[in-house]
Amino acid sequence: MTTVNNIIEEMNVKKWNDTDALGQLRLVRNVLLSETDYFALSDVTISDAWKKYRQELRDITKTFKSMSDKDFKFPTKPTE
Repeated sequence: MTTVNNIIEEMNVKKWNDTDALGQLRLVRNVLLSETDYFALSDVTISDAWKKYRQELRDITKTFKSMSDKDFKFPTKPTE
């Protein structure tokens, strides 16, 4: 499984430019979402904390256009 850190490292190696900033953000966001896709299965009960986390990931590009934007951070994964 690819980790977010591996993706970010790969982006640094490729030296993506500023025009790719939103694409980079979406790429990492999509990986984080895909790591929680199993919650979408009909036989899995998803907690409100996980629902909130997934929604915050989906909405992150409404607030930020780059991972280098001021105050940018991904939401924290629930521990439950």
